[in-house]
Amino acid sequence: MTAATRPGNTDQAAVFIDFENLAIGAANSLPDQANPVPYAALELVCRDYGNASIRRAYADWAKPQFGKYQQDLAMNGVDLIQLHRFGIQQKNAADIRLAVDAMETLITHPDIGTYLLVAGDGDYSPRVQRLREFGKHVVGVGTEASASPRLVSVCSEYKYWGTLVAAVEPSAQPAVKASFDIKDGERLLVHAMRLRDGDDAPGAWLKHKMRALDPAFDEQNYGCKSFKEFLGRLGETVAVQASDGPGDLRVRLVEPHTVRSSAVNEQQ
Repeated sequence: MTAATRPGNTDQAAVFIDFENLAIGAANSLPDQANPVPYAALELVCRDYGNASIRRAYADWAKPQFGKYQQDLAMNGVDLIQLHRFGIQQKNAADIRLAVDAMETLITHPDIGTYLLVAGDGDYSPRVQRLREFGKHVVGVGTEASASPRLVSVCSEYKYWGTLVAAVEPSAQPAVKASFDIKDGERLLVHAMRLRDGDDAPGAWLKHKMRALDPAFDEQNYGCKSFKEFLGRLGETVAVQASDGPGDLRVRLVEPHTVRSSAVNEQQ
């Protein structure tokens, strides 16, 4: 799911899935997929950010469109929380229950440092902000169409469901590539580089800065398996070379691009 993920990561995590929102959004955004919520993508969510000791999914499981996924969720160790809707709570039942459980976990499990919220509704934004106030790393997951810009902006990271599916289902890759323009990633990269003193930057710093500016940045959105591959596709914009230190790259804007960027600023 992320280049920062390390094999054997033992960090404590909690996963909360608004499954009704996920299933409906995935079906709409990936209409050509026979199964828009594949087991392998659920596995990434549940297992890729450390030791997820709490895993919960919220839905009315009596409805076939959600109930058919119970086995896949159970095989990933997810507790299935049944939603009961009464009166005005019909629409926000999942939002309320998920938010209460997340805040309860904050109090009862202070050792959990990472929260994965599979949700797109902007109503979750205040809860995400509160979790981050307590020093938690919050990873949002949702479909591109349903993700609230407000929610995306307050997460530490935001992953698009289609990108996760494309990582495990090659048939979904064309639809995902059509949804993202690498020019957007290029503009974000240039903006991040111009915020740093000096002519170049370590690759790890650059990726971290790009994600700070846009939590939804992910090289996999553009069909790249690594940040190095993403940089390689922008050869007219950046030059990349190995660092003197182990395991990192040095990145600098190529001179013609820097001149063009400066000229634009002078005109503004």
